[in-house]
Amino acid sequence: MKSCLVVLCAFCIVATAPTHAQTNQPMKLVQTIELPNVEGYFDHMAVDVKGQRLFLPGENQRTIEVIDLRAGKVIHTITGFGGDPRKTIYLPETNQIWVDDGDSTVKAFSGDTYELVKTVPLSGYDKDKDSKKVPDNGVYDPATHLFYLGDRSDSTPNAGPKGSIEIVDLKSGTLVGSIDVDGKNPAGLVLDPSSPKLYVVMGDTSQVVAIDLQKRAVIATWPITGGPEPHAVAIDAPNRRLFIGSRVKRSHIYKPGKLVVMNADTGKVIDAIDTEGGVDEVEWEPHTRRIYYTGTTGFVEVFKQIDADHYQSLGKAATGAIAKTSLLCPELNRFYSAVPKHVILTPPVPQSKEATIEDAHVMVYEVLP
Repeated sequence: MKSCLVVLCAFCIVATAPTHAQTNQPMKLVQTIELPNVEGYFDHMAVDVKGQRLFLPGENQRTIEVIDLRAGKVIHTITGFGGDPRKTIYLPETNQIWVDDGDSTVKAFSGDTYELVKTVPLSGYDKDKDSKKVPDNGVYDPATHLFYLGDRSDSTPNAGPKGSIEIVDLKSGTLVGSIDVDGKNPAGLVLDPSSPKLYVVMGDTSQVVAIDLQKRAVIATWPITGGPEPHAVAIDAPNRRLFIGSRVKRSHIYKPGKLVVMNADTGKVIDAIDTEGGVDEVEWEPHTRRIYYTGTTGFVEVFKQIDADHYQSLGKAATGAIAKTSLLCPELNRFYSAVPKHVILTPPVPQSKEATIEDAHVMVYEVLP
């Protein structure tokens, strides 16, 4: 049997909302899209709103699955990666799909033919195998056409390079800069829409790094009190609040995790709220003032901002085991969660008699008012 994720029955947690949650659920499952030929983890997806397509990186098998959302099925599989594809960006103005590749490059594919049209080497591309860095998460600024990528070196020896923020101009298709950060794992990035700042959460040092993008320099570093393994970040710019998703242990199945609320100007931690474990995505929707927190422990928890310092859980939506990747699309009023293929074992073993295999799939939710 091909490799797949193993989940014990004890991990199939019953969805019980916190006592302070509202009775109405924040999302409703409206569709499940099967991915029968995909194994392993997924990572950060992108959506073509007009064309109703979802681009989902299958990092383990090094593909991007192109999903027709109207038809509810995979219509193409993009291959040809030298490493794991992690963060996808879709540009409607050029109909191109951009993605960082674990071989220290960024690649662009045609949205018509899905053929490779551009490869941009990152600053670690020409390094030897032991010191090469791996791009992971990123964020795109459509005003400047710049793609900021967290390039991590946490798999290299202790004497290896620091992590960095790689800057790729998607209009010219060139690497235009690189900013070193203290630490090896820039795990989550968010742009401040009200200033030329980029905030980066460092997974290995439990810190937020604030970067001035005009100077291309680090201007502040703050500890994330109560969030030892940060992996994702979002921002409420008018209220100057960062929402940091943190694991408490280096694990996909340990819970609780933490939603850390931080002042974006001073670094002061306002609150650290217990929630799902194994976080990989935190998304802020300013019109409804909701935070969508995706854990790998089987649920997405949705929080409502009461005011800048107070937050209320609206409840949880069940996803699946190790469903770490999600995407909120307000234009379509949809939320997408990718669930990898996994094995459910119901004791008593042996596995050959008690195992159930659940194929990979995308769960599509309608966002409720």
